[in-house]
Amino acid sequence: MQTMVFTGRLAADPQISEDFAKAVFRLIEKRGVDSAGKDRLVGVNCVSWSKGLNEKVIARGLAQGCEAVVIGALIDTSYKARDGAERTAKELVINRLTVLDWAEDREADTGIDDRVAA
Repeated sequence: MQTMVFTGRLAADPQISEDFAKAVFRLIEKRGVDSAGKDRLVGVNCVSWSKGLNEKVIARGLAQGCEAVVIGALIDTSYKARDGAERTAKELVINRLTVLDWAEDREADTGIDDRVAA
């Protein structure tokens, strides 16, 4: 199995199961512009099965726009689409995660706290 390294920003807030057993998020990265002048984005779906990582790092420190480095194995996953068709997708199963831009730092920089935001 090959190890892959991907750096990017979260496209949306992570989806985390209630028991912290699984966390899923998508990292995207800008790779120049196309001929029409639009940003060319590449992305990868990331999944973590590490309960400790999910609870202590992903749930507390990652949100849309945060930057991270993910190291893991790229696998094919089969699933059933809403229309009932069988599909496959590639996922990066996380072995290591380094957060470069914490969600907590962003709140501290803006001066917003929970009491003001409510």
